[in-house]
Amino acid sequence: MGIRPRDTVFVCSGYGPHVFAWGVQYALARMNVAVIPGGGMDANMRAMIVERFEPTVICATPSYALHLGRVMEEAGLHPAKSSVRLVFVGGEPAAGISNTRRRLEDLWGAKLVEFYGCTEAAPHAGGFSCTASDLGDGPVTTHLLEDVQIWELVDDESKAPVAAGERGLTVCTNLSSESSPQLRFLVGDYATFNTDICECGRTHVRAVGGFCGRFDDLINLRGIKMYPVQLEQAVRAVPGIGDEYEIVLATNADGLDIMTARVEHTDPSVAGQVMSEIRARCEIRADVEVLAPGTLPMTEFKARRVRDERKA
Repeated sequence: MGIRPRDTVFVCSGYGPHVFAWGVQYALARMNVAVIPGGGMDANMRAMIVERFEPTVICATPSYALHLGRVMEEAGLHPAKSSVRLVFVGGEPAAGISNTRRRLEDLWGAKLVEFYGCTEAAPHAGGFSCTASDLGDGPVTTHLLEDVQIWELVDDESKAPVAAGERGLTVCTNLSSESSPQLRFLVGDYATFNTDICECGRTHVRAVGGFCGRFDDLINLRGIKMYPVQLEQAVRAVPGIGDEYEIVLATNADGLDIMTARVEHTDPSVAGQVMSEIRARCEIRADVEVLAPGTLPMTEFKARRVRDERKA
């Protein structure tokens, strides 16, 4: 991932019972990397930590990294001119969503790297970016830790193993956890595996395109199926769209299920562009509500972008 002993990592996460912060902290300690624990702080305090102590890496969810950068801008600080050279994210898709990755890298003037895993199967990351993960024009890739975990892909309906090169749901058997041993645990993220040797020299299997979409996040609207990551890619393809957005599913007076994308922008006329992007990527017509910047609440940890208010 490019983190070295000379770095200082600012962990912008609470130290609760989930493994996100603890796993990162333990790994960095083993690497003899200095860590600034950011638990129990609000965004303004964390912005001052970045400015005062000059960490070279921030660790957060993608949504929170966006939020923290905007808070710094509001305080007259410049994330892209800060000491941060790596934005280390996890907990949500980011690297595999090109528009989100570009937005984060532009905001911070830094390279984005991510780790992948789940609380149930490991107290540490199960996958990670390498120095060759986004070289060239091809999709990003994420290495999986096959020395301590066995990773498989299965069909989303039959749960049978898929053929090499086909997309499926991630399944993990961990070999290193005494407190929570898991045998073929269905993590449930869509991925496509590649077993070729990476340009970085590693031979572990890679997820091509990262991990984009969970099986249980599937949206079914009038028989058309899509995932939140597709909507995120569509919304963020429009220049000037704010970091926060919301997808509302509802039932209208005629009993028809409809979708409304609530976005932030200074120009209400972008509604047509957002509508076109959603139709092109998801093959569905959505209404678009353009709000003034700052209307939607800022994400403090993991984003919940989809609100389902449909009548049963």
